[in-house]
Amino acid sequence: MAAKDKHVILLVSQWCATCPDADALWQKLQKEYGFKYEVLDVAQPEGRMWAKKLVIRAVPSTIIDGKLAFVGVPSEEEARRAIES
Repeated sequence: MAAKDKHVILLVSQWCATCPDADALWQKLQKEYGFKYEVLDVAQPEGRMWAKKLVIRAVPSTIIDGKLAFVGVPSEEEARRAIES
């Protein structure tokens, strides 16, 4: 699958100190690769649904194409590898 066809969801919360860093990284890569990108708060129904479905207990968490890819803020290199694979 081409990078532009990927779907990245970042699960965040208002109290998360590192979530803005993860969001900035994924926004940067989204501009470069053109994949679909969403930020969902775990306090909202759609965010809770993903957290429950994938048994996610920490934020930030990154979901790529429906699968949990990262918990925490990945390095830019790790994120690029995930998008390019």
